[in-house]
Amino acid sequence: MGRAWKAGIVATLVSIVALGCQSHEVKNTPGNDDVTVTGKLIGVKDDRPADGGVDLTVETEQGTREILRVGSAFIAGPRDSVLALHAVVDAAKVGDRLRGSGRRDDSGAVLVERLEILR
Repeated sequence: MGRAWKAGIVATLVSIVALGCQSHEVKNTPGNDDVTVTGKLIGVKDDRPADGGVDLTVETEQGTREILRVGSAFIAGPRDSVLALHAVVDAAKVGDRLRGSGRRDDSGAVLVERLEILR
């Protein structure tokens, strides 16, 4: 494995460990655009066959539905982090509990930067 690949794996693992220390369903700190959403996967809209991304619909314990948006892997430049997110998407199935972190877009969906399946 190359050094960049190993660094990407380490960064992903550190993100997963850091996420495990958070306890809020939906966390959005004033003055900070970062948000973390935890919920049960209830739907998947997979546009990867059309060079798109994936929208994961999760339902929080409070019954709120949130969209976790994983971008397309067909982007220019480094895309190891996106491919790592797609690996989590591929492993997830309806009914799994997911935790996703990122920033909200104009539609209110969370543009996922970190994603994990909670077991």
